[in-house]
Amino acid sequence: MFDKIPVVIVAAMSRERRAIGRENGLLWHIPEDMKRFKSLTLGHPIIMGRKTFVSIVDILGTPLPKRPNIVLTRDHTYTHEGVAVVHSLEDAFTKAASYNPSEIHIGGGSELYTLALPYVDRMHLTFVDDEPESDTFFPDFHTDFVVAERHGTHTHDNLTYEWVDYVRK
Repeated sequence: MFDKIPVVIVAAMSRERRAIGRENGLLWHIPEDMKRFKSLTLGHPIIMGRKTFVSIVDILGTPLPKRPNIVLTRDHTYTHEGVAVVHSLEDAFTKAASYNPSEIHIGGGSELYTLALPYVDRMHLTFVDDEPESDTFFPDFHTDFVVAERHGTHTHDNLTYEWVDYVRK
């Protein structure tokens, strides 16, 4: 099935608390980080939860372009033109594999990250040195992953952030 296709997460979070969102929105808008997300996910199927998908459509007006969007939801009546809607993680992986990709991406949110983490091979994480009020968090991953590469620190609008790539132990 999908077990030979690498599963990848690209996400941004606060360094200390692993905060990723608030009220179904992003905590930061860092243009260079958005470009990195796009370059890493372009052309690969991306699995995301319904709330994350809705937040993306609210921002962009469309699903993420130039990559298959797969929406995982418990709502069996949910549909959206131009995306695959599935109701289990297994169905999401099966659908993603049907595109014959070189990798499968997990696009969030928090619940999906937690559910998919046991299947993840690699992560491209952005750690932001900011701890804003938040209501969604990335799961703890440190016992199962090791740093593969650090890309140095960057700044945007007085925010310092670092790109760190991880691989499963």
